Amino acid sequence: MVWLRNPKKKIRSILIKIGQGRVSEADIASLMELLDRDPSAVPEVLGALAGILNKDNTKAYSSVITILNMAAEKEPELVAGILDAVMGCIRRGKEVPEDWILGSLEILIKISQKYPEKLGCVISDLIMCLENMSVSVREKSYFLLAYLAILQPGVFNGHSKDLVRALNGLNIDERIYSCRLIKKIAEKDPKIVESTYGILEDLSLNHLDSNLRSEAAYAVETLNIIKQKPSGSVKANKVTSEKKEKIMASCYLIKDMPEASDINFSELVELIDVNKKDIENILNGLGLEHMIVKK
Repeated sequence: MVWLRNPKKKIRSILIKIGQGRVSEADIASLMELLDRDPSAVPEVLGALAGILNKDNTKAYSSVITILNMAAEKEPELVAGILDAVMGCIRRGKEVPEDWILGSLEILIKISQKYPEKLGCVISDLIMCLENMSVSVREKSYFLLAYLAILQPGVFNGHSKDLVRALNGLNIDERIYSCRLIKKIAEKDPKIVESTYGILEDLSLNHLDSNLRSEAAYAVETLNIIKQKPSGSVKANKVTSEKKEKIMASCYLIKDMPEASDINFSELVELIDVNKKDIENILNGLGLEHMIVKK
């Protein structure tokens, strides 16, 4: 192929097409092949794609999100470097198609698999997604938040007001998701969400929806149990780097990776101290069911 003799020129040509909103699937495939051949070009390309997103070039959004999803599979840390640009689409809410937001959330999911701590700066935006008009967006946002609550509960520090707002949301599922999320955070570090106790108790006693009452009651019960423990006995169940590596090895065992760890799923449950069915539901919600290791 002639373009292989001058790959940088071909990359620039494809980026121009992306910006003009007329890139083809073949162009995208060529771009990814070029980046595979020359990984050093990835940062420059990501910077260009971030520039397109930051300019609100909506005619190019769909292709940019597609390319960033592909890039995040191989270079999640580099894609995390343009997180603010990715979040631009999510922050526009109902102004953009549901598929664009779901695609952006997929990028975050791929980043979270290796670098969950890098998503600490977007927690407010993810909680805001629980208020989205789309049921699919609300659901996927919840599962990502729940996953972060298990691995990195500390990223929710300072976000109790966001959670309270979600507890008062218009959608019943939004409020149920918020109750579940608070419960998961409380199991790791109750101090982060202790200010939500009052509204949770009110929901558990007075709301008309029985499902919401139940979920609020579960969260209240979790906070009560922890309150009743002797002083000094409550500690955040932090996931060490060693445990995190084991979790990733077992929880994200990809089928085409023969070198992946053989740690079984029961060990994963012990490591993160969470109900097996719970973590299965979270992974299924993130579209990562193929990565669950079972005996």
